[in-house]
Amino acid sequence: MKLSPSTAGLRNATKRVSAGFTLLELLISLLVLAIVTGAVFEQINLMQKRSSSEAMKLDLNQQAREFLDQTVRDLHMAGYPGPTMYSNPLASPSKVAAGLVSVSPTQILLEGDVNNDGSVYSVNISYVANDPNDPACPCVRRSAVPKIDADSFSQPTSPSYTETEHVLPPGTGIGQSGEDLFAYYDQKGDPVDIGLGADISTDDGKGKIALIKTVKINLSLLTNQRDPDSGGYARTAMSATSRLNY
Repeated sequence: MKLSPSTAGLRNATKRVSAGFTLLELLISLLVLAIVTGAVFEQINLMQKRSSSEAMKLDLNQQAREFLDQTVRDLHMAGYPGPTMYSNPLASPSKVAAGLVSVSPTQILLEGDVNNDGSVYSVNISYVANDPNDPACPCVRRSAVPKIDADSFSQPTSPSYTETEHVLPPGTGIGQSGEDLFAYYDQKGDPVDIGLGADISTDDGKGKIALIKTVKINLSLLTNQRDPDSGGYARTAMSATSRLNY
């Protein structure tokens, strides 16, 4: 039986549809799918890198902020309670805070009621350039121990301390942060030249420390892990100032 042209065309079209995709069409479809999938995963990977980068920077900023806040609080309480609060301050040296005891561009030793509990503490804040047992150094360590009835340089040391990790070496030399960890200023805001350091054991040291009314803290942190987003090393720098109250 001879089919009409329209019927024959419909049958041929049905055969073509039931025959499925050709190999070329299938390869083109797979290529398009691979391109779209690759673009999606590339965006996901980029988002993960940025998320990791932001988390790393947040950790650095949090470390720096905690150190600055703690140091500012310590300096605010330095020298309290002072000798003028007692009729005979020499009777109980452990109850009298000497304030700043020793200062340098990378270290501060002070005394004060830093915990607001009525007790005087000897507080040591110092930069540690290297510790073979601590991969987080260069770092800054802070320790605080209750003061005993002895002079300010004969106070006990504490085996426990808090640590700010991965500190960029302070100073103005090559490979350093560009600023000292601690800078000191007088009543007028002019720098107090302490040289390599000064302490209250000598008249010259007492004179220099007596001039100090404000301390500026400059902290730079440089992580030892590469930033997954930029490929470099994440860095943060913060500063704070604290005015002495004694």
